[in-house]
Amino acid sequence: MASTISLLSEKHFLCTLCRKIFTNPVTIPCGHSFCLSCLSHFWSKHMSRYCPHCKRLFTERPDLSINHVLADVSEKYSKARPPKEPEEDTQMVQERLQKIERLKSCLNSFLREVRESQKTFSALVSAMEKSHKAVVTAIENRQREEEKRVDKLIKELEQEIKELTKDTSETEPTSVNEEPSDELEQSSLMHILCPPEMKDWSRVTVEPDPCIGVTRRALWEMVKKIKAEVFRLSKSELKRIEKYTVDIYLSAKTAHPALSVSEDRKQVRHTDKLQEVSENPKRFDRVPNILAKESFSSGRCYWEVEVGEKIEWNLGIVRQSINRKGKFTVCPANGFWTLGLKASDRLHPFFSPGRLHGGKNAAPLILSSSFCSI
Repeated sequence: MASTISLLSEKHFLCTLCRKIFTNPVTIPCGHSFCLSCLSHFWSKHMSRYCPHCKRLFTERPDLSINHVLADVSEKYSKARPPKEPEEDTQMVQERLQKIERLKSCLNSFLREVRESQKTFSALVSAMEKSHKAVVTAIENRQREEEKRVDKLIKELEQEIKELTKDTSETEPTSVNEEPSDELEQSSLMHILCPPEMKDWSRVTVEPDPCIGVTRRALWEMVKKIKAEVFRLSKSELKRIEKYTVDIYLSAKTAHPALSVSEDRKQVRHTDKLQEVSENPKRFDRVPNILAKESFSSGRCYWEVEVGEKIEWNLGIVRQSINRKGKFTVCPANGFWTLGLKASDRLHPFFSPGRLHGGKNAAPLILSSSFCSI
């Protein structure tokens, strides 16, 4: 008996929850067996009564009686099973050590991303500070130049005011007790006949806002630097995405009869006429769609599609169980996640003031006529 049991595969004696030889095994109505403690813990954790293996749901908790036959056989197998080869154990240890390294590597990627972001933002902050200093320096230099010019103009104005004031005082009439001298009369006469040359100040202007645009231009330069950095990061991310690239081919048996698929299964075009094709439950019969031959259940996948100068197209992913016959709506609820391009109609600005909510939302939406209300 013991020799016969030892010839059986170990998987017949393993609990699929703990991956160890059964301890107090119980068998549920669907026929699958588990350790009593493993199944009890599983049902308590998931708050539901279903088989962990086949997912069959039980309306009532099954009676968990120990399967003594399986328990006895499992115990005999545990005693009779041949010892594992040391090499096999070593191999399993190596596999697990490699798994640990891969897991650690995944965590290290977060640290690398943090360091990269710190480097990128530090460079941008440094560039912004440098740009700000340059703006302040430019404004201060312009201020000093303007101060010199204004000081010079003020001195000229004060000089002319002084001369005008002097002229006025010199031409004032003398008192009745004073006799005007010939020199005074001659000087007054010369001022009247040849007044001092005055500057035409109507043409002298001072810019009231000499620094308009300085900060904006500096910010625009920063925007260009940020755009360049975004472009660099985008290229870097695309290179990292390349490792998720999958080679996909079009599935001719899913193609609508109006679609023509190339021999290499890499191109599809609309023929504007129905072709004779075999009947297939997977074929679209009303909407000119086609699926890829490949499907994916997990992980990251990346592929590219060339759309060129086409003015209408749709791309995306769908569930395998989507409806392919007759009329249907393309939306996530029906298993479609798509994006597309169509010839656009004229576009109108759209508004909705929302519901009243008991009078709390009675205020109107108001179209602003100002240039910017930020």
